Amino acid sequence: MKKNILLLSFLILLTFPLKSQEFDQKFLESLPPDVRQDLLDQTQIRNDAEKPQYRRPSSFIEKKIDNVLDRFGSEIFNSMQTSLMPINEPNFDSDYNLDFGDEITIQLVGQKSEKYTFNIQRDGSIFLPEVGKLYLSGQTLEDSIKIIKENIKKTFIGVEAFISLTNVRDIQVIVAGNVFNPGTYTLNGNSNIFHALNISGGPSDIGSFRSIRLIRNNETIDTLDLYNTFISGEASFNIRLRSGDLIFVDPIFNLVTLVGGFKRPGIYEFLENETFESAMLFGNGLNNLADTSNIKIFSISEGKIEEIFVDDLDSLKNVSSKDGDRLVIGEFKLNEVEIKGAVQNPGKYLINQGSGIEELIELSGGYTKNAYPFGGILENDAAKAINRISQEKLYKEFLDRLSMLASSPDAVGTSFETMITLMNEIKDAPVSGRVSAEFDLDILKNNPEKDVLLQDGDTIVIPELINQVYVFGEVQNQGSTSYIGDKDISFYIDNRGGYKSGADKRSVYILYPDGNTKKISKNIFQGKLELEVYPGSIIYVPKKINDNFLITKSAQAYATILGNIGVSLASISVLKD
Repeated sequence: MKKNILLLSFLILLTFPLKSQEFDQKFLESLPPDVRQDLLDQTQIRNDAEKPQYRRPSSFIEKKIDNVLDRFGSEIFNSMQTSLMPINEPNFDSDYNLDFGDEITIQLVGQKSEKYTFNIQRDGSIFLPEVGKLYLSGQTLEDSIKIIKENIKKTFIGVEAFISLTNVRDIQVIVAGNVFNPGTYTLNGNSNIFHALNISGGPSDIGSFRSIRLIRNNETIDTLDLYNTFISGEASFNIRLRSGDLIFVDPIFNLVTLVGGFKRPGIYEFLENETFESAMLFGNGLNNLADTSNIKIFSISEGKIEEIFVDDLDSLKNVSSKDGDRLVIGEFKLNEVEIKGAVQNPGKYLINQGSGIEELIELSGGYTKNAYPFGGILENDAAKAINRISQEKLYKEFLDRLSMLASSPDAVGTSFETMITLMNEIKDAPVSGRVSAEFDLDILKNNPEKDVLLQDGDTIVIPELINQVYVFGEVQNQGSTSYIGDKDISFYIDNRGGYKSGADKRSVYILYPDGNTKKISKNIFQGKLELEVYPGSIIYVPKKINDNFLITKSAQAYATILGNIGVSLASISVLKD
């Protein structure tokens, strides 16, 4: 009996959903919509992670597709015909060969005015009244017109004939071998091998672009190399197809990857025993960064990768290609960087690897007379990525703290409001990739070790001299005020109306134009805040807080927020109130 009661209790418990955390509704309603949603999302992720997993580990593996170079020419066949109906092609030249099923129209003008429409019969003929049978099958359109006109001229006097091809026969061909979608296809009689390849999707992943055979009556009458057209621009689709023709795509030969200093790197098909001399043609020649003293071939031999050094470009004609080979021509590495603002010639520049700030400033013509190098900014992609991670981590730490407070209806207070304000500012603040750097040319010339080496994608901003100081936070009137050289922080705070009642006078932050942030701790019973202020400095007065967590994390939060504000302000000369 006791066991049954325990079992019943257990089953009842299973019928109720279990939540790892319940939030006070009043507390949730007090949150801004974005923060509330972030809190709920993070809690859901945590709850999902705590659920038992019964699937095998392999079921959680996400499939990844590497970004690899496509085989050259594959983009040509990126679509295929969706039905077996003929493709209409209205343009026919005089070389078109007539055959059974073609329809021609003959218009007689003069002493005899008649219009006739004929389909070429199986024996290859048409029957023209009063003229007789004319055999046209196998004749070109041009020759057929001559035959018809000559016979009409013999039969009638004063009659002119006008002949046109009004309908074209259908043909059926077979596309087979290593093709994307092999099968029987219906085309019009003016079609060539390329038409057949196109409607069948082209060569498959293992199909050759360079050996496509046209087989007629069990004999190969033509072999097509698509590279002659795609690379050399030769018109190589001269033979028209006939019913019963077989287009056969042979297996691929040697796939070779061209990497580095080519204008058109990629994966190309080399014929059997074709040398690497063809690489120059396939790769569209070399770009202006190619290092012809650094040529290597990586080849697979007996299950191992063999590295072959090539002396020069001429030597490539002596090396035969093999499937899987990789030809690498080195490139001289240049970095593209950008400099904006108060320099003579702002813009993007190519510089050698190992070049620094001093060289870029000289390339750009040097500073203008209003430049403010002390406020210069260097932004780097790698630093931006790191700062983004740091900013997201900080925001998550605030969310975790918020989650701990969420179960308490009495959590809302001054510290709580400060936390929400910081979270919103961190979430909305753009991420900067600022790197600490020196921009004073005299210092850089005398101390080369202080010159920061630039990386590809770096951006430098040199602002104009900003003769203002910015004051934000718990002051009566946020904004800018004119810079006066011998004044301290207290002067600028007083100039904006002084502290608000809730200001934390003991902890004031200042961001200097060079990106360094300092926290100034002051006892309110002591004198002034003795700290030098520079033009373009940002002073921030936070709210007074009592929460130990916020006291610990606020410095990091304020430094992040001020740093992003500093980067934004550096791009303008004056901030208007």
